[in-house]
Amino acid sequence: MSNTQGSTSLASNIPLNELPKWSVWPARLLGLEPWSVPVRTPDKVDKEYDKDKYASCLRFCQERAHEIVTPEDVKKFEIGGDFENTLCVSQGDNLVAMSTEDVISYQSSLLIETMRSAIEEASVVVELGCGYGSNLWMLQRLFPAKLFVGGDYSANAVQLARILFKTYSRIVIQQFNFYDKQYNLLQHYDHSGPMVIFTSHAIEQLPSALSVLDALGCCRKHVYKVFHFEPVYELYDASLLGMLCRRYTEVNDYNRDLLSALQRCSDIRILQVKANVFGWNPLNPTSVIQWEFAC
Repeated sequence: MSNTQGSTSLASNIPLNELPKWSVWPARLLGLEPWSVPVRTPDKVDKEYDKDKYASCLRFCQERAHEIVTPEDVKKFEIGGDFENTLCVSQGDNLVAMSTEDVISYQSSLLIETMRSAIEEASVVVELGCGYGSNLWMLQRLFPAKLFVGGDYSANAVQLARILFKTYSRIVIQQFNFYDKQYNLLQHYDHSGPMVIFTSHAIEQLPSALSVLDALGCCRKHVYKVFHFEPVYELYDASLLGMLCRRYTEVNDYNRDLLSALQRCSDIRILQVKANVFGWNPLNPTSVIQWEFAC
């Protein structure tokens, strides 16, 4: 797997054979530890995210109704640990040790630097599958003149976002379903000018990306650039780490057709592909794909 991030380079200081000290997944993937293989149905995703993770985050915020709670406060609660905790992460072929705080900073920088020039040209920035909007909050602080729109399937995430951003007129979060034939949140804001649309570890939950591309095509005349910060199954190579990543995707029933779906669309022009740039979970690393409609 290759690192194409560019300017930021981290030293490789964790040998691959030490990965089992940091993660239970090598033992699970080798069948050495009991584990039930999930089927990623909409009900499972709903339970994992809406009923568990985002419901807990919403309660955390509601219990502090008389305090000022920021998305950063919610993120700390969501992670459930000290920001100084050391994690084993991946950068390309390398495994490295980083603090949780540095991991979050690196991921934010990846989004900012990848999309900066496109956002500067756009009027609206949309994140599909935005959770409670932490990425949009981060970007809005850097580009205050832009309108930021997010959509998420989780009703609890949307309710949480409305609490967090009730004083932010430039951040709007709505309920949204990837399986809709048209994305109404895009149609509603299409009068505002060119859109930058992005996803971050959201399409990984879908059996196929084809329905997403079809829905985006319905508002294509307003779509300027699209970015995916997603694990990309087709980019894993035949190295040991690459094979572990491939198997991790298979047993978790994550998406396996994002790149091939884009390549099959004759009206889509792929502008860049950066493989396995960075992985908070080294077996589920973020790749970057940028594209636009060809006409």
